[in-house]
Amino acid sequence: MYESHFGLSGPPFQLNPDPSFYFDSRGHSHALAYLKFGVHQGEGFIVVTGEIGAGKTTLVRTLLEGLNSDEVVAAQVLNTQLESGELLQAILTAFGVASQGGQSKADLLASLEAFLIVVAAQGRRALLVVDEAQNLGAQAIEELRMLSNFQLGNHALLQSFLIGQPELRKQLESRAMEQLRQRVLASCHLGPLTQDETRGYIEHRLSRVGWTGRPAFDDASFESIFGWTGGIPRKINLLCNRLLLAAFLNDLSAVTADSVENTGRELVRETGGARAIAERVPPSSTTPAPVQPSQPSEPLQLMDPTDSKALAASKSIQHVPRANEQLDASSRPLLCVADSPLSYLKFAVLAKALRVDDAMPPVIVVNPGAAEDVETDQLPDHLVEAVSAELHLGVTTGTIAERAASTFLRFGDVLNRLAPCAVITTGMSDSVLNCALLSRKRNLPLASLGAGQRRDMQTLACDLNAVLIDRLSEILYTPMLKTHYRLYREGIPADRMVCVGNLLTDGLHQIVSDMPTVSELLKGMGLSRDQLRRALRGFALVTAQVDEDDLNPLDVVKVARVARDLGKETLLVWSVTARTSEAIANGKANSLLQRSGVVLVPRSGYSSQVGLVRGATCVIAGPGWGFVEEADCLDIPGIVLYPGGEVPTGAPGGVIAKIPCDSVACVGALHEILERGRPEDEIANDASGAASARLLEHLRRWLPAKAIAMPSFQVDTDIGSTQTRH
Repeated sequence: MYESHFGLSGPPFQLNPDPSFYFDSRGHSHALAYLKFGVHQGEGFIVVTGEIGAGKTTLVRTLLEGLNSDEVVAAQVLNTQLESGELLQAILTAFGVASQGGQSKADLLASLEAFLIVVAAQGRRALLVVDEAQNLGAQAIEELRMLSNFQLGNHALLQSFLIGQPELRKQLESRAMEQLRQRVLASCHLGPLTQDETRGYIEHRLSRVGWTGRPAFDDASFESIFGWTGGIPRKINLLCNRLLLAAFLNDLSAVTADSVENTGRELVRETGGARAIAERVPPSSTTPAPVQPSQPSEPLQLMDPTDSKALAASKSIQHVPRANEQLDASSRPLLCVADSPLSYLKFAVLAKALRVDDAMPPVIVVNPGAAEDVETDQLPDHLVEAVSAELHLGVTTGTIAERAASTFLRFGDVLNRLAPCAVITTGMSDSVLNCALLSRKRNLPLASLGAGQRRDMQTLACDLNAVLIDRLSEILYTPMLKTHYRLYREGIPADRMVCVGNLLTDGLHQIVSDMPTVSELLKGMGLSRDQLRRALRGFALVTAQVDEDDLNPLDVVKVARVARDLGKETLLVWSVTARTSEAIANGKANSLLQRSGVVLVPRSGYSSQVGLVRGATCVIAGPGWGFVEEADCLDIPGIVLYPGGEVPTGAPGGVIAKIPCDSVACVGALHEILERGRPEDEIANDASGAASARLLEHLRRWLPAKAIAMPSFQVDTDIGSTQTRH
């Protein structure tokens, strides 16, 4: 009715799911990535839950429309209030398999298996998506599990995605579902949109139908819409559809907070109940959910060198030789997955500790990204040379799903060729998770170094990754007792956890011992003589950046305002990346920082940053926790700012305060740091190398016996041309 009046090409807020209106919020993006990961794996179960109206059906339809029908045959079951026999008939119907009425269950199973074998013979895979899966009874769910047993050789014939409301998760957590849980590759919960995402969602849907700003939405209206809907997409559609209709009927050119309130109350009167359109829920992109690892049965096999697809991927892998260029396959290497300088440093310390024992395997570090991501040139030579070799997979571009696929292919090639005795990961990124998933699928011993560390379970997707990695890992090496107890409360058995301390502590002290003085570092960064004098009396280091899992450009203004006020108490050094510098220069932050006690310096290499951390009074970080772990290991307290105002409970070691961007609170936290310092953790701050010794002792017991002798090999500069010699 209102579309032509406002010049729109169609209804922007229809309630029916439409993939063309798919909005890539953080939560939806990660859920879609897990679904695409499941398609890539081609077996097991993927579980996605979410509240009513959270966008689950739109998500599934978006996935299905993006599938290549030449590779995947997909079917969707929508009516799930079925018994097990009825479910079999519904699955056959969904796949388009003709069947006669009155067939026995055995006949239905035979028909389905025959169809799946034909699909496999065509070189395709069968995918079943069960929507509203919370309506399935226990027998029907057990039937789905039994269908996953259909195999042709070593290949599963059917993969299933279970999509449902939160009640589905409760069903799967029951004791009777243990066998199915063992086949769940990944599970995630689709939460509501955040306030910023709610605005982006509305503008996205309007832009899809040619919106030119009429009617206009003022800033307060978006906040009010979020208040009424709680970030639930279907409720947003319902309210916004009525808002546009009201604007048309009343000949209004703008949607205001008042009109949102009036329309919201009208909907309440129509539907009944106080604020029936929405109960406010805390914003969250995703709710971390426990994942039961799959039970892989695929044996480890050396890759066929004629596999052209894998070889093509291998040519993108960069090999950096070290002193121990000859790798003897009779002592299979220990693969360590590192995606940052911090991660690489930990594994370099581990490699140095292992080299004292000739019985221990050589350490090879695998970096999923580019060589510059780990900045090995910034680390001391004696640490870097302890690593036998490093491989950089070069996965740096593409969508989440594309990067995941590239990582699986290239890391899989590395696993095939090097046949490692075990894999150890550290970090929380998507690429580290992908490597952990593939290692688990290959039935390789998998350990997590730094397990139990969490940043912000309410807003950061990387914490979901951390939970998944910890669940997948056979052994979890915790850095302190606090993380040990956290994992225990999350349901991790005590026999899987080993509290070893933090390898980072030993590595950082080795870096700092070789560094120039703090004054020399600051002088090299352009500080004036007066600023250097102030810095020697104490300075705070700001590490918050406009980067992934930290600040967005709008947050920079809030952080700059706090930095300006803290600069009245002490010199503030803000080490900025190019993106952060650009965000400051092009916004209000620039004027706020003029003639303040804040000095902007260009972000230098990792070692230089560690040197600044070591000399700082405290470290001020964003939600991404830049250099907070390093500061903790060096006994430097930290303050974590949350510009969005939603401050999670709990804190990592060394963090004095986790607070919103409020100047009074920040100044108070700074005074507390100056007056009383910080509490210490007896294990995390042990710089004697005891963490390395503890880890070495456990690895001696945990690592499997040396593999049966295989032909030794030499890693060439192109792993795709690995040479074998007998």
